[in-house]
Amino acid sequence: MEPIELPALQRKLDELIGKRLYLHLETTAGAYTAGGFGAFIRNAAVEVRRAVVRGKGPFRAGIETDGGWMYAEGLTDWEVDDGGRLLMAGYEGEGRVTVVCELSATPFPMDPAQRRIAPPVPDTPRPGGEHFPPPTPERAVVSVLAHPDDETFGAGGTLAAYALAGIPVTCVCASRGEQGRNMGKPSFATRETLAELRVRELTAACAALGVADLRLLGVWDKTAEFRDPEILADRIHAILTEVRPTLVITSHPVHGGHPDHCAVGEATIRAVRRLPAAERPRVTCRAVPQLAETEGPTLHTVQVSGPVAEAKRAATRAHRSQSEAMLQRLETNPQQAEERRQRTAQERWMDYPV
Repeated sequence: MEPIELPALQRKLDELIGKRLYLHLETTAGAYTAGGFGAFIRNAAVEVRRAVVRGKGPFRAGIETDGGWMYAEGLTDWEVDDGGRLLMAGYEGEGRVTVVCELSATPFPMDPAQRRIAPPVPDTPRPGGEHFPPPTPERAVVSVLAHPDDETFGAGGTLAAYALAGIPVTCVCASRGEQGRNMGKPSFATRETLAELRVRELTAACAALGVADLRLLGVWDKTAEFRDPEILADRIHAILTEVRPTLVITSHPVHGGHPDHCAVGEATIRAVRRLPAAERPRVTCRAVPQLAETEGPTLHTVQVSGPVAEAKRAATRAHRSQSEAMLQRLETNPQQAEERRQRTAQERWMDYPV
């Protein structure tokens, strides 16, 4: 996208008057933000009667439709993409998107089909077997998480440790991270290109971790908690039946820290409980300190060092759209870099009863 040049954008808006179009309108401060806000509407059908952009930057857009008005402020960038869609967005100082307004003659894509991807095998030899014992003896490991990068930032050391030991690892990712705020700094993605960009990043990250089997469930980002959990469990159950893991890694269904995380964790627990009791894998999720103190679940710690740490660092770099700005900040702040190194030196897990 390019910075808004008001006359050029106004000319494009003038071309839309009288046309029946599909609207994507969004504001966001991020799901992790305390007291934050966010809303989006995708594929609202409108007829444009008047369209005006105002301001000296950031800009405001007001569009009168056959049924009322659409308003968006804080717009900074725009483009007309290869599909002829008008894309407008606003970014804050750290490069994260805060507002998106898009108009298209055809509906914007929604839930994609489920996909299976085989990440490329790393070029460098990897230790395995008796030379690198796994955290626990397993036949196969499956992680079921919500977004691209969850497998790396939250579980990368653990997944790499099993893969380095020669244990097959399957990563299941519910969404493609379509509604993420980070588009790179400076931005190199739009709301409409972010999904496939993050899939490519996810594929590269899985390759770095040694994951040979990647599954995408095709759930639109930020909608997992609103889905029928039984339908989502159907998709996960089919994968578990095929792979027959002895360990499943997922998010805690209550304390997952993000609504999508919790929803995917709940669906995963449902899927595991459908299996015959004698065939159920052990289920583990990130350790929750308050539960460890009150309920005393079994805890497991994976050390993230040596080749495990190297694999996790490579996977983190692969998620460029999500990690690049953070890594640049750490390069200029040794204290923060050391604090992060200490925080990520271990990954702690707790068993979830199934």
